[in-house]
Amino acid sequence: MTPPGVDTGSTVSSGSGDTVPVELSPYLTVRPEEGARLRLFCLHHAGGAASWFRGWQAQLGSDVEVLPVQLPGRERRVHEPRFREMDLLVRELDRALDPYLSQAGTQPYALYGHSMGALIAYRLARHRAAEGRSTPVTLLAGAHPAPHRPQRLREVPDVSEGELVEWLVGIGGLSRQLLCHPEWLRWALSLIRDDLALCVSHRPEDVDPLPCPLHVFTGRDDPLVTPEDAGAWAELTSASCDVHQIPGGHFFPRDAGMDEFFDRLSGVLNLWAPLHHRSLSGRTSP
Repeated sequence: MTPPGVDTGSTVSSGSGDTVPVELSPYLTVRPEEGARLRLFCLHHAGGAASWFRGWQAQLGSDVEVLPVQLPGRERRVHEPRFREMDLLVRELDRALDPYLSQAGTQPYALYGHSMGALIAYRLARHRAAEGRSTPVTLLAGAHPAPHRPQRLREVPDVSEGELVEWLVGIGGLSRQLLCHPEWLRWALSLIRDDLALCVSHRPEDVDPLPCPLHVFTGRDDPLVTPEDAGAWAELTSASCDVHQIPGGHFFPRDAGMDEFFDRLSGVLNLWAPLHHRSLSGRTSP
């Protein structure tokens, strides 16, 4: 059996119906399988990594294939240079993931992004729509204000180390235990500064709204996203936009709201991956 994440290649269908081998992208940590009702590409928060989505597959069941996206500069890609410019990252993601995203006619996909990942997911969907390529059946944005709203992170990359640490601890993005390990702390702060610079490089533009529906997830106690910030996502789509308030703070999928979040997420994904007898969370449907 091949361990998850080992590059054994995948296949896509050609115009003639034949399958063509595709090398696994370094941006994916698992090899996409054929036959899933829905592929869910997941993009992590600033300072995070693909492993943050460990356990999501078990929560969502086998009819949705969870595909965490690994950005350079962390985990198995730790020695690769990090992106600090959003436009460059989006173009690279589109190129790297297009062999899988272009199968949307037979393998529909959705995008979930958390915090920074929500901004990246939006920009990727927007880029593909502008290029006339397949877009997600739905965009799922967690813990991020609507991208055209004023961003609270603009000054954060330039604050002192002490201020940055206190800010991260305050939103639940850094454990105080890490303060006892200076080398790890320096590396973590360097990663987070680069990721925040990536976010700040985003510039709102007057563009066409997305053609896909949006679902916005926000923690009730998240200091970075107000209800107005969450509701403003509706201005970025020509389809529907639903806001889901979840108990907890900025990292509600690992907070008090974990169960409610996965219940809500399962319900949303059921709209795009209908099941006959079982829900995505594994419970038997009536």
